[in-house]
Amino acid sequence: FNLLEDLRARMSPIAGLVLASLLAASHGFHQHVQVGARRGLQPAMGWGGEVTWQEVAVESNDEAAAGMRAISLAVPAEAAGSFVVPGQFVQLKQGETKPGFYAIASPPSNRSRFEFLVKETESNGWLTSAAPGSSLSMSDVAGKGFDVETHFEGDAGAINSAYDGFQCMNLLFFACGSGIAPIRSTIEHGVAVGLPKPAKLYYGVRNADARAYAHLFDSWRTDFNIDVIECHSQPLPDWTGRVGYVQASLAKDGVAVPRNTGACLCGPKDMFLAVKDILLAAGLFEGRILTNF
Repeated sequence: FNLLEDLRARMSPIAGLVLASLLAASHGFHQHVQVGARRGLQPAMGWGGEVTWQEVAVESNDEAAAGMRAISLAVPAEAAGSFVVPGQFVQLKQGETKPGFYAIASPPSNRSRFEFLVKETESNGWLTSAAPGSSLSMSDVAGKGFDVETHFEGDAGAINSAYDGFQCMNLLFFACGSGIAPIRSTIEHGVAVGLPKPAKLYYGVRNADARAYAHLFDSWRTDFNIDVIECHSQPLPDWTGRVGYVQASLAKDGVAVPRNTGACLCGPKDMFLAVKDILLAAGLFEGRILTNF
Protein backbone atom coordinates (compact mmCIF):
# COMPACT_ATOMS: atom_id res chain seq x y z
CA PHE A 1 0.00 0.00 0.00
CA ASN A 2 2.78 2.46 0.85
CA LEU A 3 4.50 1.76 -2.47
CA LEU A 4 1.27 2.45 -4.35
CA GLU A 5 0.78 5.72 -2.50
CA ASP A 6 4.36 6.79 -3.29
CA LEU A 7 3.81 5.92 -6.94
CA ARG A 8 0.61 7.92 -7.05
CA ALA A 9 2.43 10.96 -5.70
CA ARG A 10 4.76 10.91 -8.72
CA MET A 11 2.01 10.44 -11.31
CA SER A 12 0.31 12.96 -13.55
CA PRO A 13 -2.95 14.38 -12.15
CA ILE A 14 -5.20 12.11 -14.24
CA ALA A 15 -3.13 8.97 -13.69
CA GLY A 16 -2.96 9.70 -10.00
CA LEU A 17 -6.73 10.02 -9.80
CA VAL A 18 -7.23 6.70 -11.56
CA LEU A 19 -4.85 4.95 -9.16
CA ALA A 20 -6.52 6.64 -6.22
CA SER A 21 -9.85 5.21 -7.29
CA LEU A 22 -8.30 1.77 -7.72
CA LEU A 23 -6.97 2.01 -4.18
CA ALA A 24 -10.42 2.91 -2.94
CA ALA A 25 -11.87 -0.17 -4.57
CA SER A 26 -9.22 -2.59 -3.38
CA HIS A 27 -8.69 -1.55 0.25
CA GLY A 28 -12.21 -1.88 1.52
CA PHE A 29 -14.61 0.32 3.37
CA HIS A 30 -17.15 0.16 6.24
CA GLN A 31 -17.41 3.04 8.76
CA HIS A 32 -19.72 5.16 11.03
CA VAL A 33 -18.63 8.75 11.84
CA GLN A 34 -20.29 11.91 13.15
CA VAL A 35 -19.44 14.97 11.09
CA GLY A 36 -18.84 18.31 12.79
CA ALA A 37 -19.14 21.78 11.34
CA ARG A 38 -15.44 22.56 10.98
CA ARG A 39 -14.18 22.41 7.39
CA GLY A 40 -10.78 23.30 6.00
CA LEU A 41 -8.94 23.29 2.66
CA GLN A 42 -5.87 21.10 2.22
CA PRO A 43 -3.89 20.25 -0.91
CA ALA A 44 -5.28 17.11 -2.60
CA MET A 45 -2.90 14.21 -2.34
CA GLY A 46 -1.30 13.28 -5.62
CA TRP A 47 -3.02 15.47 -8.21
CA GLY A 48 -2.51 19.02 -7.03
CA GLY A 49 -6.09 20.17 -6.40
CA GLU A 50 -7.66 20.94 -3.06
CA VAL A 51 -9.66 18.68 -0.77
CA THR A 52 -12.29 19.94 1.66
CA TRP A 53 -12.00 18.17 5.01
CA GLN A 54 -14.72 17.67 7.60
CA GLU A 55 -14.12 16.77 11.23
CA VAL A 56 -15.79 13.44 12.00
CA ALA A 57 -16.03 10.96 14.88
CA VAL A 58 -16.11 7.19 14.72
CA GLU A 59 -19.46 5.78 15.79
CA SER A 60 -18.63 2.05 15.66
CA ASN A 61 -15.77 -0.26 14.71
CA ASP A 62 -16.39 -4.01 14.61
CA GLU A 63 -14.79 -7.08 13.09
CA ALA A 64 -16.38 -7.82 9.71
CA ALA A 65 -14.26 -10.86 8.77
CA ALA A 66 -10.72 -12.08 9.25
CA GLY A 67 -8.50 -9.06 8.61
CA MET A 68 -11.36 -6.62 7.91
CA ARG A 69 -13.16 -4.03 10.01
CA ALA A 70 -16.70 -2.69 9.70
CA ILE A 71 -16.50 1.00 10.55
CA SER A 72 -19.47 3.33 10.63
CA LEU A 73 -19.68 7.14 10.60
CA ALA A 74 -22.82 9.17 11.25
CA VAL A 75 -22.95 12.03 8.74
CA PRO A 76 -25.10 15.17 8.54
CA ALA A 77 -27.44 15.76 5.62
CA GLU A 78 -25.01 18.17 3.96
CA ALA A 79 -22.33 15.51 3.59
CA ALA A 80 -24.72 12.66 2.82
CA GLY A 81 -26.45 14.67 0.11
CA SER A 82 -23.38 14.56 -2.14
CA PHE A 83 -23.41 10.75 -2.17
CA VAL A 84 -25.73 9.99 -5.07
CA VAL A 85 -24.18 7.08 -7.00
CA PRO A 86 -23.34 3.70 -5.43
CA GLY A 87 -19.62 2.97 -5.54
CA GLN A 88 -18.41 6.51 -4.80
CA PHE A 89 -15.67 7.04 -2.21
CA VAL A 90 -14.17 9.46 0.31
CA GLN A 91 -10.71 10.11 1.69
CA LEU A 92 -10.12 9.59 5.41
CA LYS A 93 -7.21 10.61 7.60
CA GLN A 94 -6.30 11.26 11.22
CA GLY A 95 -4.17 14.29 12.01
CA GLU A 96 -1.24 14.45 9.60
CA THR A 97 -1.44 10.85 8.40
CA LYS A 98 -1.52 10.30 4.65
CA PRO A 99 -5.16 10.01 3.55
CA GLY A 100 -6.57 6.70 2.45
CA PHE A 101 -9.30 6.19 -0.14
CA TYR A 102 -12.35 4.17 0.93
CA ALA A 103 -15.47 3.28 -1.03
CA ILE A 104 -18.76 3.80 0.79
CA ALA A 105 -20.41 0.45 1.49
CA SER A 106 -23.83 1.73 2.49
CA PRO A 107 -26.35 2.79 -0.20
CA PRO A 108 -26.96 6.44 -1.16
CA SER A 109 -30.42 6.22 0.39
CA ASN A 110 -28.88 5.94 3.86
CA ARG A 111 -28.81 9.58 4.90
CA SER A 112 -27.79 9.05 8.51
CA ARG A 113 -24.40 7.32 8.12
CA PHE A 114 -21.61 6.20 5.85
CA GLU A 115 -20.38 2.64 6.28
CA PHE A 116 -17.02 1.24 5.19
CA LEU A 117 -15.32 -2.13 4.96
CA VAL A 118 -11.65 -1.62 5.73
CA LYS A 119 -8.94 -4.20 5.09
CA GLU A 120 -6.33 -4.15 7.85
CA THR A 121 -2.86 -3.18 6.60
CA GLU A 122 0.37 -1.94 8.20
CA SER A 123 -0.36 1.61 7.06
CA ASN A 124 -3.95 2.06 8.26
CA GLY A 125 -3.81 1.00 11.90
CA TRP A 126 -4.88 4.52 12.86
CA LEU A 127 -8.22 3.71 11.19
CA THR A 128 -8.76 0.01 11.85
CA SER A 129 -8.03 0.49 15.56
CA ALA A 130 -10.02 3.74 15.90
CA ALA A 131 -12.26 3.64 18.95
CA PRO A 132 -15.86 4.89 18.93
CA GLY A 133 -15.84 8.62 19.56
CA SER A 134 -12.33 9.19 18.21
CA SER A 135 -11.82 12.02 15.74
CA LEU A 136 -11.05 11.66 12.01
CA SER A 137 -11.11 13.91 8.97
CA MET A 138 -13.24 13.05 5.93
CA SER A 139 -13.20 14.56 2.44
CA ASP A 140 -16.21 15.27 0.31
CA VAL A 141 -17.64 12.37 -1.68
CA ALA A 142 -15.83 11.75 -4.98
CA GLY A 143 -15.65 9.34 -7.90
CA LYS A 144 -18.09 8.35 -10.64
CA GLY A 145 -19.32 5.19 -8.91
CA PHE A 146 -21.37 2.57 -10.75
CA ASP A 147 -23.57 4.53 -13.17
CA VAL A 148 -26.39 2.00 -13.16
CA GLU A 149 -29.09 4.56 -13.96
CA THR A 150 -27.58 5.30 -17.37
CA HIS A 151 -26.27 1.92 -18.45
CA PHE A 152 -28.73 -0.47 -16.81
CA GLU A 153 -31.90 1.57 -16.44
CA GLY A 154 -31.55 3.66 -19.59
CA ASP A 155 -31.50 7.23 -18.31
CA ALA A 156 -30.82 9.82 -21.05
CA GLY A 157 -31.96 7.35 -23.71
CA ALA A 158 -28.89 5.13 -23.43
CA ILE A 159 -30.78 1.92 -24.24
CA ASN A 160 -31.60 3.13 -27.73
CA SER A 161 -28.52 5.27 -28.37
CA ALA A 162 -25.82 2.94 -26.98
CA TYR A 163 -27.38 -0.49 -26.65
CA ASP A 164 -29.45 -0.96 -29.82
CA GLY A 165 -32.68 -1.09 -27.87
CA PHE A 166 -31.64 -4.05 -25.69
CA GLN A 167 -33.13 -3.61 -22.23
CA CYS A 168 -30.91 -4.63 -19.28
CA MET A 169 -32.85 -7.51 -17.70
CA ASN A 170 -30.04 -9.61 -16.22
CA LEU A 171 -27.39 -8.39 -13.76
CA LEU A 172 -24.08 -9.88 -12.63
CA PHE A 173 -21.88 -8.63 -9.79
CA PHE A 174 -18.27 -9.65 -9.15
CA ALA A 175 -16.25 -8.94 -6.02
CA CYS A 176 -13.21 -10.28 -4.19
CA GLY A 177 -12.40 -9.67 -0.53
CA SER A 178 -13.10 -6.11 0.58
CA GLY A 179 -14.15 -5.26 -2.98
CA ILE A 180 -17.62 -6.30 -1.89
CA ALA A 181 -18.02 -2.89 -0.18
CA PRO A 182 -19.09 -0.80 -3.23
CA ILE A 183 -20.96 -3.82 -4.59
CA ARG A 184 -23.00 -3.92 -1.39
CA SER A 185 -23.82 -0.23 -1.89
CA THR A 186 -25.08 -1.01 -5.40
CA ILE A 187 -27.10 -4.06 -4.31
CA GLU A 188 -28.81 -2.15 -1.51
CA HIS A 189 -29.45 0.74 -3.89
CA GLY A 190 -32.07 -1.64 -5.28
CA VAL A 191 -30.75 -1.98 -8.81
CA ALA A 192 -31.88 -5.62 -9.15
CA VAL A 193 -35.29 -5.22 -7.53
CA GLY A 194 -38.02 -5.94 -10.06
CA LEU A 195 -35.88 -7.91 -12.50
CA PRO A 196 -37.56 -11.04 -13.90
CA LYS A 197 -34.98 -13.32 -12.24
CA PRO A 198 -32.45 -12.87 -9.44
CA ALA A 199 -29.15 -11.14 -10.18
CA LYS A 200 -25.98 -13.08 -9.31
CA LEU A 201 -23.12 -11.95 -7.10
CA TYR A 202 -19.93 -13.96 -7.57
CA TYR A 203 -17.97 -13.35 -4.36
CA GLY A 204 -14.38 -14.57 -4.16
CA VAL A 205 -12.75 -15.08 -0.75
CA ARG A 206 -10.01 -17.24 0.70
CA ASN A 207 -12.41 -19.19 2.94
CA ALA A 208 -15.53 -18.81 5.10
CA ASP A 209 -13.62 -16.86 7.77
CA ALA A 210 -12.77 -14.16 5.21
CA ARG A 211 -16.37 -13.47 4.15
CA ALA A 212 -17.72 -9.99 4.86
CA TYR A 213 -21.48 -9.37 5.06
CA ALA A 214 -22.36 -13.07 5.19
CA HIS A 215 -25.12 -12.14 7.63
CA LEU A 216 -26.73 -10.06 4.87
CA PHE A 217 -26.82 -12.71 2.13
CA ASP A 218 -30.30 -13.99 3.02
CA SER A 219 -31.79 -10.50 3.06
CA TRP A 220 -30.10 -9.68 -0.25
CA ARG A 221 -31.97 -12.65 -1.71
CA THR A 222 -35.36 -11.81 -0.25
CA ASP A 223 -35.24 -8.00 -0.31
CA PHE A 224 -32.93 -7.17 -3.22
CA ASN A 225 -33.30 -10.11 -5.64
CA ILE A 226 -29.65 -11.23 -5.39
CA ASP A 227 -28.27 -14.77 -5.35
CA VAL A 228 -24.78 -14.96 -3.82
CA ILE A 229 -22.35 -17.47 -5.34
CA GLU A 230 -19.37 -17.86 -3.03
CA CYS A 231 -16.07 -18.97 -4.55
CA HIS A 232 -13.48 -20.10 -1.97
CA SER A 233 -9.88 -20.32 -3.19
CA GLN A 234 -8.53 -22.00 -0.02
CA PRO A 235 -11.62 -23.55 1.53
CA LEU A 236 -11.93 -24.87 5.04
CA PRO A 237 -12.41 -28.65 5.37
CA ASP A 238 -16.18 -28.41 5.90
CA TRP A 239 -16.87 -26.18 2.87
CA THR A 240 -19.27 -27.79 0.36
CA GLY A 241 -19.71 -24.88 -2.05
CA ARG A 242 -17.68 -23.77 -5.04
CA VAL A 243 -13.89 -23.99 -4.92
CA GLY A 244 -11.61 -21.77 -7.02
CA TYR A 245 -11.75 -18.30 -8.46
CA VAL A 246 -14.64 -16.09 -9.50
CA GLN A 247 -13.63 -16.12 -13.17
CA ALA A 248 -13.62 -19.93 -13.27
CA SER A 249 -17.17 -20.05 -11.91
CA LEU A 250 -18.33 -17.51 -14.46
CA ALA A 251 -16.70 -19.44 -17.29
CA LYS A 252 -18.48 -22.60 -16.13
CA ASP A 253 -21.90 -20.92 -15.82
CA GLY A 254 -21.73 -18.76 -18.94
CA VAL A 255 -24.01 -15.79 -19.61
CA ALA A 256 -27.51 -16.69 -20.73
CA VAL A 257 -28.65 -13.42 -22.36
CA PRO A 258 -25.52 -11.32 -22.92
CA ARG A 259 -27.10 -8.49 -24.93
CA ASN A 260 -29.57 -7.94 -22.09
CA THR A 261 -26.97 -8.25 -19.31
CA GLY A 262 -25.07 -5.68 -17.25
CA ALA A 263 -22.19 -6.25 -14.82
CA CYS A 264 -20.48 -4.44 -11.94
CA LEU A 265 -16.91 -5.45 -10.98
CA CYS A 266 -14.67 -4.63 -8.03
CA GLY A 267 -11.56 -6.61 -7.20
CA PRO A 268 -7.94 -7.29 -8.12
CA LYS A 269 -6.65 -6.71 -11.62
CA ASP A 270 -6.35 -10.38 -12.62
CA MET A 271 -9.97 -11.06 -11.67
CA PHE A 272 -11.19 -7.93 -13.39
CA LEU A 273 -9.40 -8.64 -16.65
CA ALA A 274 -10.38 -12.31 -16.74
CA VAL A 275 -14.05 -11.61 -16.00
CA LYS A 276 -14.19 -8.76 -18.50
CA ASP A 277 -12.71 -10.98 -21.23
CA ILE A 278 -15.30 -13.68 -20.55
CA LEU A 279 -18.16 -11.17 -20.59
CA LEU A 280 -17.02 -9.54 -23.83
CA ALA A 281 -16.53 -12.92 -25.50
CA ALA A 282 -20.06 -13.87 -24.44
CA GLY A 283 -21.42 -10.77 -26.17
CA LEU A 284 -21.97 -8.13 -23.48
CA PHE A 285 -21.86 -4.51 -24.53
CA GLU A 286 -18.57 -3.15 -23.19
CA GLY A 287 -20.35 -0.08 -21.85
CA ARG A 288 -22.40 -2.27 -19.56
CA ILE A 289 -19.33 -3.69 -17.81
CA LEU A 290 -19.05 -1.13 -15.02
CA THR A 291 -16.32 -0.26 -12.54
CA ASN A 292 -16.49 2.41 -9.85
CA PHE A 293 -13.20 4.09 -10.82
